Amino acid sequence: MNRKNCRTVRVACSLLIVVLAAGACGRKAENAVGARTATTTANASGTAVEILTPDTGAVLKGNVAMLDLKITGMSVVAADGDTSGKSGHIHAFIDREPVAVGSAIPKEPGIVHSVDDPLLLTGLSAGKHSIVVVLGDGTHTRVGDAEDRITVTVAGPTVDATAPASVAAGAPVRIDFKATGMQIVKADGDTSGTTGHFHVFVDKPLPAVDAPIPKLDDGSVIHTAESFVEIPNLAAGEHHFFVVMGDGTHSPVDPMVADKVTVKVG
Repeated sequence: MNRKNCRTVRVACSLLIVVLAAGACGRKAENAVGARTATTTANASGTAVEILTPDTGAVLKGNVAMLDLKITGMSVVAADGDTSGKSGHIHAFIDREPVAVGSAIPKEPGIVHSVDDPLLLTGLSAGKHSIVVVLGDGTHTRVGDAEDRITVTVAGPTVDATAPASVAAGAPVRIDFKATGMQIVKADGDTSGTTGHFHVFVDKPLPAVDAPIPKLDDGSVIHTAESFVEIPNLAAGEHHFFVVMGDGTHSPVDPMVADKVTVKVG
């Protein structure tokens, strides 16, 4: 083979090597992008929520459902504006279907926003209820399609509390309540659970069922056998009220009978 032909062969081989190398690099880059996409998809689908207890079909005495949850793939924190999907909080839909993925989760009856585990659902009426738990981000937007759902039957007794969503600054907050399955009487020492009266906790958590309900001079715990209370002189802002049934010794009825309302003042 003469020198001219050898040079032609060497050039052709060099071009072939360049083409093969470029193809290999292209496949490597394509595979890298594919790997990143697969990882992102895996992370997004790794978020999950599970209701450990109660079991679907359970019959609950009282009217408070305590849901023991397992959340994976997300840190549970109060709403803080984070939209990364790495943190968020719990939303329970009671007797209604959850909003679509990416939709805002409203604050309204039948939807509970919480960071608590166990999650307490108060104010359930007697009868069968469906409960669906989903996750939302720091702006109350539903994150991912992870959900779990159960159906429970509430046996009662029950209490139902109602109040306006908002009142003008300086106006008293009126809370009306109605109990079923219990006779409302003043404290008389009866511990049978068939009689009792109302206790209103103003901006305080639910009490423990194994401790008497205190009488406080600051008005933050109200004892009454009436069907409503009016609470004056509340500061501007959002206030939370638990209405808890207590027996004749001022101890919470066990299992608990309670409801919750939220009112914005001002």
